[in-house]
Amino acid sequence: MELNRLLRRQWIPPWALLFAQLAHGAAWVLLVYAAARFGVRGLTPGAVAWIHVVALGWITMAALAILLHVIPRFTDLPWRGEALARHALGLFAIGVVLFIVGWFASTTLVVTGAVTIGIALVAYLTAAFATLGGRTPIEPTERAIARALAMTLGIFTAVALLGGFGLAALEGAAPATWIARVPPAHAVLGIFGWFTILIVGVAARTMRPICGVRSRFPRVHAIVGSALVLGAPLLALGILGDLAPLRWSGATLVALGCIVYIVDAADIVRRATRPHRPPQAFVVASLVWLALGILLGGALLAGVPCGEAFGYVLLVGWVGQMVNAHVFHLGVRVISTTVRGDDDETRPGLLLDERRSWMTFVGMQLAVAIGGYGLLRGNADDAIVAGILGAAAWFVMMTNLVGAYFNAFEGTKTSASPSMQ
Repeated sequence: MELNRLLRRQWIPPWALLFAQLAHGAAWVLLVYAAARFGVRGLTPGAVAWIHVVALGWITMAALAILLHVIPRFTDLPWRGEALARHALGLFAIGVVLFIVGWFASTTLVVTGAVTIGIALVAYLTAAFATLGGRTPIEPTERAIARALAMTLGIFTAVALLGGFGLAALEGAAPATWIARVPPAHAVLGIFGWFTILIVGVAARTMRPICGVRSRFPRVHAIVGSALVLGAPLLALGILGDLAPLRWSGATLVALGCIVYIVDAADIVRRATRPHRPPQAFVVASLVWLALGILLGGALLAGVPCGEAFGYVLLVGWVGQMVNAHVFHLGVRVISTTVRGDDDETRPGLLLDERRSWMTFVGMQLAVAIGGYGLLRGNADDAIVAGILGAAAWFVMMTNLVGAYFNAFEGTKTSASPSMQ
């Protein structure tokens, strides 16, 4: 009976979240290797591989897996082509592995991986757009969420196309004048147009279970989303076209949207009633790194050479720590429902070892801080230290999640603090 329970279709595929976490761990190891071999300046093969382990293997895989649940749950629209979307995730994982390995092995593997990723995304997005473009949700809130998700996935499609063009540019198949502009445009559109908009949208629902309270400003997510939807493409177009007015207009809208979101999310955490604090701490940390990333972005636009630190702080600081916040809540919920069934309501804090949760938190923030500082200075040694710290924190987190898995089977918590009982 237990085997049948584990093999049944889950609301979020556990294997996809596991793949994302393995990519997360691999990213820290790769940071050590890439910094030692290639240094920390410029788009070296090590830097490109590291960026895509984080952006594709870790964050995008987790996002696409979670959207399998979010789309029908938040919009009341049943999946059309759910099997296609689920199988596409497997193909996407294969493509990511080939693409990353190819940067250290052969151009053929890079291209093969990119094509495989492209095919997988076409399949996934076809099912997603068919779902979101089908029956109109009855409730106004659900209609708005469906439109927002469709727009977010539309921007993600543009990010993927821009990435494909950037790869062609690097391979010499596109005009040479575009080579220097495509990667930064691809990066800002991915960070602010895909990851940030998705986080803002999903967090509108997930911050309540994490914190126990919701936003006091119901319209804030619409305001933030609008600023990002307008600002991120303007910023990317300004970079592509080398047009300063577009760059600064887009950057201003992005910054304003992010500042509003930071204030609102910080207010939610300040009023939190849930006793499980580590996910809330990860949320606060992610907001701090987002604020720092915005400052680095402004400096970068002003001509300060801080692109590596800007990308690092936003990817593993802002986006990565927000993902960690959801792992310590939503990820543990996936574990408990996988073991005990979809109706299980066990609180995540009762399955985790709180000491290891805090060890992970401290280690991750040190890794982001030291790595960002090292990249700002161009110091490979600092990046190596950050990679070691991040890998150690990741290992502690994984032991904690494995422990949660076994605690879910046992129905007891082996290391509970009094405040969690």
